[in-house]
Amino acid sequence: MSNPSEQNYFYVINYPLIEKDLCLLEMKSLFGKAPTKKYFFSSQNIDPSRSPFIKLRVSILFTASTLEELVQLLIDEKLTCNNFKFARFRIEEGELGYATWIQSVTALGKVIQGEVDMKNPSTQFGTTLIDGFWIFGIYEKNENPWEKHNLKPYTNSNSLETRIARTIVNIAIGQQLQARLVDPCCGIGTVVLEALSLAIPVVGYEISWIISEQAKQNVSYFGYDNCIVKADMNEITERYDVSIIDLPYGLFSHVTYIQQKDIINSSRGITKKLVIITCSDMDDDITAAGFTIVDRCTVSKGALVRYVRVCY
Repeated sequence: MSNPSEQNYFYVINYPLIEKDLCLLEMKSLFGKAPTKKYFFSSQNIDPSRSPFIKLRVSILFTASTLEELVQLLIDEKLTCNNFKFARFRIEEGELGYATWIQSVTALGKVIQGEVDMKNPSTQFGTTLIDGFWIFGIYEKNENPWEKHNLKPYTNSNSLETRIARTIVNIAIGQQLQARLVDPCCGIGTVVLEALSLAIPVVGYEISWIISEQAKQNVSYFGYDNCIVKADMNEITERYDVSIIDLPYGLFSHVTYIQQKDIINSSRGITKKLVIITCSDMDDDITAAGFTIVDRCTVSKGALVRYVRVCY
């Protein structure tokens, strides 16, 4: 792990074991490498509410080898902050027990020039001892903003879960928030909504008139401008930076294997990068369409396994 004094941010992540590979693929896309633990330091400024797997972030202000040294740094810097409090958080393999944490925040709080406000703080500080270093900084928790999209007017049991859709968008876009994204089989707009909430330029295409209208209403419900087009993906004439395809499958829709292959083949002409989710191993079909698979994982929901492939 990098020395925290050389990094700007401390992140804590969490995931169920069944989603570990998905989480690590997302972290790799956002931060450039997959972490080996459920916490890490980084110079990348990623909003903790961007990912369903990031639990919190501490924007590091000071690091020290001992608590006494950390307290002295705050004294020397004459740190001033009105209406502050300390946020308690846990870290897997963390070295700071509750009693020690109370002792540390009491010592640090005494030397911060300002008033404590436990109910409505304007700033929350975070401090901990990790990998032999004390860190102190501004604490931010994940606000889970994607959860509001679960209230969209139209849903489909065949769609990706909202939080999984957000993760897929992060895997597809990474740090390139201005990349132009297309979902050529957008359904009711689950992926499109997550892209819109991240201010990513996105267009969704849907061949079914009824479903495209439902997608338009879902987008409108949350106050976004319409970006849904009722059209077959073969009518797309633009070439996008990234495409996300949650490949339709025959469990709930009348889609044949030939039609699935046609969708994969058609996607080669509209995108530079493809993140595709399939319900069977279609690696041979993906590579036959001219793509190179550079990353992969699986996502399970009950007995249904979805294969996630990142391709160029």
